[in-house]
Amino acid sequence: MSPYSVDWTDYSGVHHPDPLDINCHCFDPTKTQVLNPNAWTNVPDGQWANDYSNLRYFRGFRYPTENLNLGRSFRIKERVTFNIRVEFANAFNRTQLPQPLTLNTAFTSKITTQTQPGTYFGSINGGFGSVVPISGTANGRSGLLVGRLTF
Repeated sequence: MSPYSVDWTDYSGVHHPDPLDINCHCFDPTKTQVLNPNAWTNVPDGQWANDYSNLRYFRGFRYPTENLNLGRSFRIKERVTFNIRVEFANAFNRTQLPQPLTLNTAFTSKITTQTQPGTYFGSINGGFGSVVPISGTANGRSGLLVGRLTF
């Protein structure tokens, strides 16, 4: 069974029964439960279980990093140069959503597969398999301008 939701709606309002591609950018993460609760099981309290801390088929959101650096040197006199450069991290300002809430998330006191996503003004604000960007997204574009005079 797919760990990703098999009951989701895209931006066009079309219902899909196939597994969700979490990196397709074709669904609203604030209104879609991205993880399939039927694909996960809870370990009973006080019981030992297999340690699947690394599931090879389970991936979260992909975070591409695109950095941009530009620089130029200007010769002012024979032994004096001025170097200027600008460096941008996340140059295209791509949104980085938080990973979906899973069983081992410390966001709430105890999240289980039976925890249904709650809604707040139509947006999911917690529960198993939900993405909660209410507190904001991380790693916006940043830049640094550097000037250097060498003599």
